[in-house]
Amino acid sequence: MSETTSREETKREKSAKRGLHGWKAALAVFGCGTLAAFGVFGVIVTVLSFFFGALSSGLNAPSGAVGDPGQAQGEPIEYLEPGELNLCEQDVQYSHGQSDPGYVSENYEDPALAGEFEERVVSDTCSWDIFPAGSSIVEAWDFSYSYEAVVSSVDGESGEIASRRFEELVSDPRVDGDILSEGDFSGVSSRSYYYYSKNSEGGYEYRLFGQTRSTVYVIKFISPEANGVISEAHFGNEARSVAAMVEPALKVLVPD
Repeated sequence: MSETTSREETKREKSAKRGLHGWKAALAVFGCGTLAAFGVFGVIVTVLSFFFGALSSGLNAPSGAVGDPGQAQGEPIEYLEPGELNLCEQDVQYSHGQSDPGYVSENYEDPALAGEFEERVVSDTCSWDIFPAGSSIVEAWDFSYSYEAVVSSVDGESGEIASRRFEELVSDPRVDGDILSEGDFSGVSSRSYYYYSKNSEGGYEYRLFGQTRSTVYVIKFISPEANGVISEAHFGNEARSVAAMVEPALKVLVPD
């Protein structure tokens, strides 16, 4: 083999080692571009799958799940079991630490316990001696809670019946003594009104009438003369505490 031929072959080998040319180069570039395109497409598919999966989960979430608007609005239940709306036993007795594990109200009434569901007004009255916080409290207050919940009626106007009952109670509060102040009481129910008075025995009394949905209730405190002057604000704070204890049940157990 001549020296000239040998040098030409050596040049061809070096040229082949320096890179790909022609159809091989084109194929290599196409292959890299295709892999990159598939990589980007895969990321897009993954993001879209995650988005639609989350959306689907939100649409199929069960009632009561976090973020469920039905839960936040406190929609009333469709069916109230007989004896279920026992507010004195379930809630009120815990308002001032006077709870009794064996407590049973003798005044509780629910027509459904006797099989009557069409005209159903659940009611109760309960009372305790309590010692609210306060430096002037030397004798127990008389505390009572009464309510009427129109669960169902033949004419289907439970809320309207309760509204009329609320107006009757407010117009005739049966206060013993001199009324010192009265007026709307905000922040506890859809409608509420109070009377603050001094009774004929020298003690102070407070009555709060409230309506939540189709339930009307009365919270009453009587402080004996021995405790001196009990301010309207002091009574109001105690009434607010009791109402807050019961309101959650009223908003889910009784109709509008």
